[in-house]
Amino acid sequence: MSTVIQPAPLLQPTSIEDLSSLEIHLPTLKVISYSGPGNTGGVPTSLEPIVKRLGTKVHWFSVENENAPAPSNISSSAFAFYSAKVHDKIIQGHKRFCARYLWPLFHGIDSTTEFDPEDWKAYKQVCTRVSSECQSVLSQSFPTLCWLNDYQLSLCAPLIAAERGMIVCLFWHVPWPEAQLIAKQPIAKELVEGLLSNRLLGFHTAEYAQNFLQTVALLVKDARIDYVNMTVTHENCKTQLTVMPMGIDVLKWQNLARAARPVSEALAVKHRLANQIILGIDRLDYTKGVLEKLEGLQTFLLSETDMHRRFHFVQISQKPQWKEARFNEYEEQVKNKIAEINARFASNGWEPIVHIEAHLNQKELAAWYQAADVMAVNPLRDGLNLIAKEYVACRHDEQGVLLLSEKAGCAAELNQGALIVDPQSGEHFAKQLSRALSMPVEEKRRRMMSLRHVLGWNQLHDWALNFLKQALC
Repeated sequence: MSTVIQPAPLLQPTSIEDLSSLEIHLPTLKVISYSGPGNTGGVPTSLEPIVKRLGTKVHWFSVENENAPAPSNISSSAFAFYSAKVHDKIIQGHKRFCARYLWPLFHGIDSTTEFDPEDWKAYKQVCTRVSSECQSVLSQSFPTLCWLNDYQLSLCAPLIAAERGMIVCLFWHVPWPEAQLIAKQPIAKELVEGLLSNRLLGFHTAEYAQNFLQTVALLVKDARIDYVNMTVTHENCKTQLTVMPMGIDVLKWQNLARAARPVSEALAVKHRLANQIILGIDRLDYTKGVLEKLEGLQTFLLSETDMHRRFHFVQISQKPQWKEARFNEYEEQVKNKIAEINARFASNGWEPIVHIEAHLNQKELAAWYQAADVMAVNPLRDGLNLIAKEYVACRHDEQGVLLLSEKAGCAAELNQGALIVDPQSGEHFAKQLSRALSMPVEEKRRRMMSLRHVLGWNQLHDWALNFLKQALC
């Protein structure tokens, strides 16, 4: 059985009334996130106005040596950060399991998964250790809400839920693939039953929520599934699913864009760029579709010879998240493909691709977003994709074209304004790129206004607030 799952309705921006309604429910919050809060915000930033309003204490748990410093705009008195001490050998096994097995699996690439029972054991040991750290910190409330983020520590849920007075919820930030693919995995039943320990389970897209429900139907025969209300009841525990695409801090990116405007205007001169700029910003990960994007560019260059020397494709590449052979090989393949295309189509000192290998800060990104005539976002599959949203937020001029993969998690949200592409079709990418580069100014404005309207009604703070409110219902 299946049904169409609709995302939660977009909220109005966070109001005082919204925050006040939480005042008697949320005195203490425990957050578990494998790599800590990060140095640019994200979930901590989304919680800041709620914490400030309610005087709530947030206890943040991560894994030793993985958590970055707390974001500078986060109140140290409201947040306490903890790092679970885990033996390095176990951490390395956990990393291998995530990189070699879980990452390709959840992105639907099961042909490359490498299951190692010892690494699976290490994964569970890390979950156990972090859960123990979480439980060792006394709560100032009863009950206490525990919010888990993403797949790396997903099996903390049943361990923490077993403690009296704990409400556990998890937001799943990566894709959830088709049920048949998950169901045949050796860890499938244990993983799914563990996730059903959460009171609330969030996904970015309706497709991923639907896939999860179908996986439960295949694996957990005694579970009662309500497809209409998106609930699963198993062993006297009721799990509510919700579809909530994560937003961004729009005002922050707008301010960054204003501050970066002078830098943006100088980029073309600094890098000797042609009249039109196509921009790609990607971590060099095989799920990001960078090679496929380059194939599409090559097809465009072959068919649109009159466009030679009139544009540059700027590829800003960040290092892969794991130092694994598969990721290192992909990085080399991308570099080789760029060199091949530049050698083949070079003309009188012009090469179509400018390759920048760097991890840019947010102000630098905001400058490039404003300089780009076209933003090419081409993942083969991802949970959401915030780069596409950041690009839109930075376009005060209501110009620029977003070329967006149909497999991006944000494609359903942004499909009215973006040009949607098949990420694995070089011909389709080339056709849409040609359309983007020749698009009239008024059509660009209409599309960008539509995209910016969507962003304004689904911001980061509203996402966090709505998720917490649903968890406490």
